[in-house]
Amino acid sequence: MMNFTRRTAALAALALALPFGGASAQDYPTKDLTHIMPWGAGGGTDTVMRTFMNFAEQTLGAGINTQNIKGAQSGIGTLRLMKARPDGYTIGSLTWDSVITVPYYDLVPGYDTDQLTYLGSVTVHPTVLAVNADSPYETLEDFVTAAKDAPGTLSISNVGSGGVWHLPALDLAAATGIEVNHVPYPDGSGPQREALLSGETDAASLSASAVYAAVESGQARVLGVMGTERSEFLPDVPTMQEQGYDVVWGSFRLIAAPKGIDPAQQEVLEAAFAEVFELPEFQARAEETAMGAVYMNGAETTEYVQASQEKAFALIDDLVEQGILEK
Repeated sequence: MMNFTRRTAALAALALALPFGGASAQDYPTKDLTHIMPWGAGGGTDTVMRTFMNFAEQTLGAGINTQNIKGAQSGIGTLRLMKARPDGYTIGSLTWDSVITVPYYDLVPGYDTDQLTYLGSVTVHPTVLAVNADSPYETLEDFVTAAKDAPGTLSISNVGSGGVWHLPALDLAAATGIEVNHVPYPDGSGPQREALLSGETDAASLSASAVYAAVESGQARVLGVMGTERSEFLPDVPTMQEQGYDVVWGSFRLIAAPKGIDPAQQEVLEAAFAEVFELPEFQARAEETAMGAVYMNGAETTEYVQASQEKAFALIDDLVEQGILEK
């Protein structure tokens, strides 16, 4: 079964029952929406969010056209979302980097997450360490032992220095006492995954959903899950904690609109997104792809982001003080 919050059905029903306000809200939407995807085409986030938006077209009753605007670890596309007219016809996907990495490192001038209105979550899932199926490393300890035998020779990929999958790899390296090369693929998990499968890198720090298809097809295997419990889609893979390393990390995919959107339009969008989680077709797709689908409404997502920022910023500050990262 999918990892929905227990309140999913109740929240969806409540959202659908709420009145939409004035006449303009009742008519909304009257045209297609633009969905800004701040990562390149073909990656895990692009694939998952396009899938979600396809279902949302049904519940919203309007087309949703995705535009890939990549760069600055999602910062370029997210800034475009922030600066868009808050007329209810521009929405965007957000990831960890959008609300953590970009604002912390001031990667984009004029970037401020307070310029966003959160509409809900789509996925929340743990980070994993994966290797090519042809890799000689059958277990995490195999990898750790090899890294200790040849410090600085093995590589772990991520999607951007100081970002969502670099930090877990740094944490894992510190916990295991190994020295590795951290290789960034800033265009997203698509190129990162291809580098892993081609043997360009020795391992990849990425989300469970981004590597799930490769695991299912026998092209990759996961050495450890950075969650507090095993993934229901990788039940035979132990957590890092089970293997003796207190390394817990995860990522998420959210939906937002520019700050200033009409509350009635926001209500319509939240209701439509909540209803997607009730569609049997979406539930089946999410389960077969290990999407990690988790629903939170706009208010819950706002609180979740604020808590994530507080925790992550403190952790990065600590790494900067240790000299592991530079701000």
